[in-house]
Amino acid sequence: MATGKRYYWMKLKEAFMTSDTIDYFMSQPNGAQYVVLYQMLCLKTINTQGRLSRQIGEIIIPFDIEKIQRDCKWFSADTIRVALELYKAVGLVYEDVDGTLVLSDHQNLVGSETDWADKRRRQRMDKDNPPALPSGDTGGDNVPPSVPTDNRDRDKILEIDNRDIDVESIDTSTPQAEPEKPNPCPFVKIKDAYHRICVSFPKIRTIDGKRQKAVAARWRTYKNLDVFVELFTIAEASSFLKGNSNSDWSADFDWMMNATNFSKILEHKYDNRGTTRGNQTGAFGMLGKMYEEADG
Repeated sequence: MATGKRYYWMKLKEAFMTSDTIDYFMSQPNGAQYVVLYQMLCLKTINTQGRLSRQIGEIIIPFDIEKIQRDCKWFSADTIRVALELYKAVGLVYEDVDGTLVLSDHQNLVGSETDWADKRRRQRMDKDNPPALPSGDTGGDNVPPSVPTDNRDRDKILEIDNRDIDVESIDTSTPQAEPEKPNPCPFVKIKDAYHRICVSFPKIRTIDGKRQKAVAARWRTYKNLDVFVELFTIAEASSFLKGNSNSDWSADFDWMMNATNFSKILEHKYDNRGTTRGNQTGAFGMLGKMYEEADG
């Protein structure tokens, strides 16, 4: 019975094992261990967006060498330490500002599927490839002459189609579309865009806890990094949000991620007096282009 649970797996390309990176690893004294350890770290982070960390309550705790050694028990601490430095040097992993190690290009190393989708796929395969009739069976030699041909064929089709399929689980009214694939929130890119554009606002160390939930909620609404770039560009152009007023208050990242504040910024509610939306749009386009070039 399908439950809707999602299962993950690694997608390892054939070229990976023949790449210059793996060739370099294998030339080292413990090279084979470095390759296997990397694969194990991919599996370890298969549903955490490539981040080597764990969450306890609202606290994000990055993995250290001791934690990796406990989880990957076949490797010594020295081997893990050297391997991590090599991974960083060749760009397989990078260290986030909060100290968390993140596997580069992780989204292209992982595949996923719900058990519901797997069941539907298997049902379609069974229906498209019915079992072959036994050798010598023409499918009609043992049918009494009194049985109409159309009924005989209908019964044979029903017998094949129902052989390994749960008929009650099939919706015969209209075909159901595959469940929409999740679009994971690019927390790191959003944080980088904030730091690059909102230079007048307090910097943040990491996106976790309540902050992570707020950012993920805004991402589910807009699903476009350009919207966040536009938001940060408008905020940076606002003297009010930067605290250039008679009060000591100024906005920060968490304030911007509030649902109401997020919408008001995009609606230009905090623009400087006399500033036209056209000027803002031009600034957004220029900063957005700078961001894309820097990110590329």
